[in-house]
Amino acid sequence: MQFQVLTVVRLMTPDPRPPDGPDDERIQAEHLAYLRGLGEQGKIALNGPIRAQDSPDWRGLTIYTVGVDEARALASADPAVRAGWFDVVVDPWWIPAREVTLGNRVDLTVD
Repeated sequence: MQFQVLTVVRLMTPDPRPPDGPDDERIQAEHLAYLRGLGEQGKIALNGPIRAQDSPDWRGLTIYTVGVDEARALASADPAVRAGWFDVVVDPWWIPAREVTLGNRVDLTVD
């Protein structure tokens, strides 16, 4: 069987959780712009926040198209990670090599 190897990066709430600060809006904007840029470069396939029910410390998920070491370096360079908002957990993910599409379905709209 053939596999495609992707890298899963989970953004986790650190312990202790950092307090809110005056730079939060700027950091969030830089975080989103950084991830958008990686997506435009083809280094990210999917990413978004997690509204965890079973794992409240899990905050975000990114599927990288690069290897584990590069994904860890890219995730560690994220402005929100550098600000201490998240700890990074990185694992390879093997999926069967076949054409996969998630389509253009919309399940949730957030203002």
